[in-house]
Amino acid sequence: MKNQDLEVRVMNYFAENANLQKYWNIAKDCAKEICNLRFNNIISGEFEMPTHVDMKNKAAERIPYEFDASDFMQNGPIDFSELDESRVTEAIQKIESLYQKFHDAQAMAVAKAAINLVEKLATNVKNEIDQVKNKYLS
Repeated sequence: MKNQDLEVRVMNYFAENANLQKYWNIAKDCAKEICNLRFNNIISGEFEMPTHVDMKNKAAERIPYEFDASDFMQNGPIDFSELDESRVTEAIQKIESLYQKFHDAQAMAVAKAAINLVEKLATNVKNEIDQVKNKYLS
């Protein structure tokens, strides 16, 4: 099997088994946590958006690392029956490396979604505070 064909089949397998709802919930939780921790900064106008790297690290901690070599060998899209033990080990290492890249990409996608949510939440909080100020201090 060609290396590129292997990568495509493996990445498709990982993508098909991704739990998008779980990732969306992780993004929402990260955004809420940031807004709760920095609420005073938001209402005072001193809020600085977290960097993509910081948010990615926060998201990556919450995205479970779910690669299981034996499960992949049994249920994955690759037939390992014709390979000797050393080639199976080599293939599994390559597949796990691909999974790590996939996990990293998931974390970045969750981070981007969380940053968008933080922007919306911070804007909503600022708007609500402005409405309260106008109502009671005008």
